Amino acid sequence: MEDWYKLDHAGKLFPAVAGQENSSTYRLSFLLKHPVKPPILQKALDSVITRFPLLHVEMGNGLFWKFLREKESPLRVEPEGTYPCAPVSLSDSNASLVRILYHGSKISVEIFHALTDGGGALEFLKTLVFQYLCLLGENVDDKQGMILPPASFARYAEAQDSFKAHYTSEPPLDLDKAPEAFQIRGTRFVPYGHNVIHGMLRASGLNACAKEKGVTLTAYLTAILVIAVHHAGEPLNTERRPIVISMPVNLRNIFPSSSLRNFFAVINIGIAAAENMDFEQVLVQVQQQMKEKTTKSYLSRTMSGSMKYENTFLSRIAPLKLKDLAIRYGFDHYGEEAKTLTLTNLGRVEVPEGMAAHIEVMETTMYPTAKSPMNCAVCSINDQLTVTFARNIVESDIIMHFFRELSGFTGLEVRIVSNDWGMGA
Repeated sequence: MEDWYKLDHAGKLFPAVAGQENSSTYRLSFLLKHPVKPPILQKALDSVITRFPLLHVEMGNGLFWKFLREKESPLRVEPEGTYPCAPVSLSDSNASLVRILYHGSKISVEIFHALTDGGGALEFLKTLVFQYLCLLGENVDDKQGMILPPASFARYAEAQDSFKAHYTSEPPLDLDKAPEAFQIRGTRFVPYGHNVIHGMLRASGLNACAKEKGVTLTAYLTAILVIAVHHAGEPLNTERRPIVISMPVNLRNIFPSSSLRNFFAVINIGIAAAENMDFEQVLVQVQQQMKEKTTKSYLSRTMSGSMKYENTFLSRIAPLKLKDLAIRYGFDHYGEEAKTLTLTNLGRVEVPEGMAAHIEVMETTMYPTAKSPMNCAVCSINDQLTVTFARNIVESDIIMHFFRELSGFTGLEVRIVSNDWGMGA
């Protein structure tokens, strides 16, 4: 009997809304200090994938819900051949929902979001690269904090749907009152693809700037992003719609969980549009909202709101096609139209010292969507912080303003790297 898994609560969203302009596939990458050797990377993958069976799966259709089942064909490492975060095939059983890619000195994992979130994907990438370095004969003996074979998969804890485990009957948040956010417009790339721009700077320097203002690093970057969107989009925001930055929150930091599946909530940080927006005032508002919306009580009510429909009798008995229609409607009207863009911060990534010595920088790439054609992701390792914008439109004014403001406010040098997709058009 092949192994199979129910989709977790958050994972049920992504198959329903996925398509060319919403791939629901994100990327995490380590840039090493030497070129990748594909045969060794394949051996590393073969040895660690059994420790992460939730990633070696294909999608199946049930009567009431989609599900994941064990995939028989092995995962293969591949050279990068298209743009980052390209869609996966949900209909082809031979296609994988996970891609292991290499390019020069970069090792990347691209994962369909129904399987896990950035927290789960990060554990897999760390394990894969650790094993790769071991097979190269590098001195990476320190294994503290790593998930490594031959330890077996802890199915009860690591495959847990932690949304259900921590669900309470607290009154859900009222989402109906959220005004429609200012949305970014632009010209789609032809052929369609994702342009990715990375800005790299010293994490300690940026932390010092945020600390001087009495705010978190995420709040600092969010405020700069709001100012950048305002400067680039103000002439188009004739209705003075609020600029809303959508922000995933890792719930493992608040609710005890060892799950390697999705366990996150999304909060929206909204700033009213005004003709003259002051950075200091925006920063205060962002910090205040983040503080209010990352409390355990607020996030518990967020979970209650997102799960209340799934727990109804009508939802349980509704056929899959009807559920998918309802999910797509909710995603468009309560998700996409309520935000301007997403900023996700994976935070400071910790790996053993011996492993860290082989890593230059880390990148996180968040896929854009049809109504959110530009998204932003942040991570840091070895005091190198990377801010990554992924877009499916030609216009880059917001990104230009963001890095100009970032450099201006902090005085830090920012190194810019791009994949140049669509730049020859």
